[in-house]
Amino acid sequence: MIRDPETLRRVRMAARAAYVCVVLLATLNHLHLDPDPGRTAIRLERALHWATRGIDVVDAARNVVLFAGFGVVFLVTTSAERPWRAVGRITLEGFALSVSVEAVQLLSRTRTSSINDVTTNTIGALLGAGSIVIAVHLLHRARGMRTVAGVPMFAIATAYAGVVSAEAFSPLYRRERDPGSGGSFGHRLVHALGTVRPFDPHRMSLLDVALFAPAGVLAVVALGELGMPYGAACIVAAVGGTVLSAVVEVLHGVAGQPVEASAIASHALGIAAGAVLAWWSVPPIAARARSRRRGRVMLALYVLLLVAWAWRPFLPRTIVAEIHGQLTPRHLTPLGVLGASEDLFGVMDLVEQFCLYFPLGLLLAVWPLRRRGAWSALFPGIWLALALEIGQIFVRDRIFDVTDLLVQCSAVAVGYIVATRAGYGRW
Repeated sequence: MIRDPETLRRVRMAARAAYVCVVLLATLNHLHLDPDPGRTAIRLERALHWATRGIDVVDAARNVVLFAGFGVVFLVTTSAERPWRAVGRITLEGFALSVSVEAVQLLSRTRTSSINDVTTNTIGALLGAGSIVIAVHLLHRARGMRTVAGVPMFAIATAYAGVVSAEAFSPLYRRERDPGSGGSFGHRLVHALGTVRPFDPHRMSLLDVALFAPAGVLAVVALGELGMPYGAACIVAAVGGTVLSAVVEVLHGVAGQPVEASAIASHALGIAAGAVLAWWSVPPIAARARSRRRGRVMLALYVLLLVAWAWRPFLPRTIVAEIHGQLTPRHLTPLGVLGASEDLFGVMDLVEQFCLYFPLGLLLAVWPLRRRGAWSALFPGIWLALALEIGQIFVRDRIFDVTDLLVQCSAVAVGYIVATRAGYGRW
C-alpha cells in the first residue's frame, strides 16, 4: 500500500478526476450546443416531466450503473472513518454532478435533459457508495470465521451469484427479440409466462451448465462456513439455484426476449451439479489441505474460471478484417460500445464484469502473488484482465471493449481495498 500521505492524496484525486471525466464523456459527448432561449425553455419543460417508455428504462439502468461506479470510486478513495457520513456526502456530490450535466444538456440539440436522469444518477451514487460500506462491515464482522480460502466465501458466492444472474438475464448467445413483448410491466409479465418455449434437451447449453456450476459450489461452501451442514447446504443451494434461474429467466422475458424452459433447466442443473460436487469434495479437502495450499488452489481455479468466461466459445477469429474491426475508436473509447446499445445487454455486461473480477481482488489481498511495492498485489489481477480482454480480439463472437477492461481493473482494486479495510491481510 502507498504510505506517503501526499502520494496517496494525489492517487485518490487522480482516480476521482478520471471517473468524473468518464461521466462527462458519457453524458456530454456530441453535445451540439443550441443556446436559443426559446428552445431551451421547451427542453426545460420537457425535462421536468417523468418518462416511462422502454428506452427510458434502459437509460435509467445505464445511469444507475454509471453513477454506482461514481459512488464506489469516491467511497474507496475516502478515509474509512465515519463511512455513512461519507456515503451521504458522495450521494450529494453525485446529485450535484448530475444536475450540472443535465443543465448543460438543456443547451444541446441532440442530448436530452430529464428529471429521470437526475433521480437515477443520485440513486446510483447512493447504491455504489453504500454497497461498499456494507461489504466492508459484513467482512469485518466475519473476521475470525474459519474459512476455506482465507476470506469469507459468502462474499465470493454473492458476487458470483451476480455474475450468473446477469448472464441469465442477458445471455451472450441468446439476444433474440420477442416482437410481441411491450406495454406495461404486467402486460409484459403475462405475455412472457404465456409464451414460454417448451423444454428441448437439444437446446440445453453444456457451456452454461459448466459456467453456472461454480455458483453451486461457492454457495455450499459459504453456507458451510456459516455453520450449516453440507448436506443441508447442498439442498438449499440446489433449490435456491432453481428458483433464481426461473425468476431471472422470466425477468429476461419481461425485458423483451423469449423465455426458454431449456435455459432454466441448463442453469438450474449447473448450480445443482456444483452443489452436489461441493457436498462430496469440499469437506475432506478443507479438513486435510493446509490453508495456504487451499488459498493458492482457490486462486488458480478462479483464474481458470475467468479465462472460461472471457474466451468462450473458444473459437478463433481468423478473418483479418474482423480483427481490425475490434480496434475502432468506438471500441477504444470508454462507454463507446455501451452508448450505442439500445437494450440492457451492455448494462448487464458491465455488472457481470465487475462481479467477476471483484472476488479476484479479495483473493489477491489475502494471497498476493507479489509482495513488494505499493499496490503490487493488484498488478497480477490487472495484467490478467488486460490479457483476457485483448485476447477477445482473436475469439469469434466476442467483442473487445476498453470499458470492460476499465471495469475489470476497477473491480480488482475495489475488491482488494474492501478486503484490506475489513482487516484481511496477507497470510
